[in-house]
Amino acid sequence: MIPQRARLKLLMKLLILSCTALLAASSAACSSARLSHEEARRQIAAIGSSALVPGSIQVQRIVSQTDKDAIAETTVALAFEFKRDKPSDAWHVAAVRLGDRDWVGLDELVTAINDNRRRSTLQSLQTLARGITAFQQRNGSLPSAKDIESLNDVLHPNYMTDLVQTDAWGRPILFEIAPPGYRLLSLGPDGIRGTADDIQLPTTTAP
Repeated sequence: MIPQRARLKLLMKLLILSCTALLAASSAACSSARLSHEEARRQIAAIGSSALVPGSIQVQRIVSQTDKDAIAETTVALAFEFKRDKPSDAWHVAAVRLGDRDWVGLDELVTAINDNRRRSTLQSLQTLARGITAFQQRNGSLPSAKDIESLNDVLHPNYMTDLVQTDAWGRPILFEIAPPGYRLLSLGPDGIRGTADDIQLPTTTAP
């Protein structure tokens, strides 16, 4: 029996990444120069040492392949358990099952996915903060920006290599000048400002 934590971690990976896996196509992993569908399926099935049913993973195509990297687009068989308290009640999803035939409660899955998104969002805020710091060090002042889009216009590409405009829930990150510094804020899972799940960097004051 695979531990619940390991099953949940695997299921999160496959759902959050929309069943797209980035694989290293090295000579140690592949017997040929090109990544095959079977090799991609085998390695995806082995994520987290999971006992996935092999047929639960179907590789659709191999894309963007170079000498060192390849992307395999896949579909993964999932089962959803529906429940209701009484025959007259509406159905609701209670659990999800991956190919290893172990069920994960929906509430636990949603909590784990949001935890992953919080970490990803915090990394995005930190990327923006580093870009702002680099701008300040060169120019001696905060960027002249009124929102996240204009902030990216100022920082990218000279102070920040990637465009960072949304949090992990797809909502715009809030950027505000808040003397003597600034504020970077995500509204979190509920999308409502001022609630406990808001995500903000602990230090956002100008040096």
